Amino acid sequence: MKSSRIIKVLLIIIVIVLVSISIKTISSKTKVDDTPIPVVSSIDDYKFEAPIEEKKASHIKTPDEVRGLYVSANSFLYKPFKDTLDNIIDTTTVNTIVVDIKDAPGVITYDIGMTHPCIQPLISKEDLEAKLDYYHQKNIYVIARIAVFRDECFTKQNLDLAAMKADNTPWRDGKSHYWLAPHEENTAQYIVDLSQAVYDVGFDEIQLDYVRYPSDGRMNLLKYEYSDNLSASSTNMEKRRATMKNFLAYVRAGLKDIPLSADVFGMVLTNTDDLTIGQHLDDFVPNVDYISGMIYPSHFPNNWNGIKEPNKNPYKVIYDSTKMGLDRMITTYGTTTAFKEMRPWIQDFSIYGVVYNAPEVKAQIKALDDLGVKSYLLWNASNRYTKGVMDK
Repeated sequence: MKSSRIIKVLLIIIVIVLVSISIKTISSKTKVDDTPIPVVSSIDDYKFEAPIEEKKASHIKTPDEVRGLYVSANSFLYKPFKDTLDNIIDTTTVNTIVVDIKDAPGVITYDIGMTHPCIQPLISKEDLEAKLDYYHQKNIYVIARIAVFRDECFTKQNLDLAAMKADNTPWRDGKSHYWLAPHEENTAQYIVDLSQAVYDVGFDEIQLDYVRYPSDGRMNLLKYEYSDNLSASSTNMEKRRATMKNFLAYVRAGLKDIPLSADVFGMVLTNTDDLTIGQHLDDFVPNVDYISGMIYPSHFPNNWNGIKEPNKNPYKVIYDSTKMGLDRMITTYGTTTAFKEMRPWIQDFSIYGVVYNAPEVKAQIKALDDLGVKSYLLWNASNRYTKGVMDK
């Protein structure tokens, strides 16, 4: 017993000696850093700087049947309107919103990660991305509306690109809006750059509006300008059409596979001329994914197609104009393309003394449904939409 205890004590002593020797050896070979450890007084005093990675925006696939509403930039940024829009989304079949990015003033009020004098943000890029994510989580498809050639800010920044009078001063329309000349490649590239930035920040589709020559004001003073290299024997209509087609083709090529749509006058669906504005169905269909004819009954002249007062006959106007457009598209491009691309704007506003309530708006939707057209957009400039139209 005694001997075993002695052995244990000796072993412990040997271990202690060996450990002591090892510590001294390490200490003699190691330089001691006597720099004092910093004291962190707050979380901001001590941060780990992780590498910043560019966040890729998420996108929603285009719905097979689009049910959309126009939303102005002011409404989109106005916090109380969010509750109104949320209620519409929660209680109706709406699955799409068309949000203004650039209208006639030409000023973009969102930070879209692009620097330009006409971009004057009222909302940060991070907040915009969060807003778009919010609607995506609700499965809402968000379209960015861009007014193309009617643009005051960009025109004033680039007067050499302006639509001109014969004396080479900028032409302005009946509401004093400036316009851009449609033949300039720099203008087309600006639209491509703007559209790409908007898509990259999270909008799902680009919708081009005002893709045309002006239609009102002192038209006799407007100097029409066209794309280069057009045949000298071309008629003025052919020159206008070719110029607009070239613009669309340039934008289409620049945006590659980004979903692209265009707004056109309602009678572009029904007329075989260009309405003197350069818009012809056959030039738009091959260059965009969706055509949105503005077939508001209030915008058709009295006695159009035998209809004495179109504004009072919403079903008939929508049915006839849409069918004419479909028939033309089917003949040239086939049934599949015609029904895929047809996505008209319809009227949800009262004008010229004719009041539109739920029955008038629903009559337009029924006309489209009777033709087999399942996608449409509702327009109300003030974003006051009629209740009881698209209830779930």
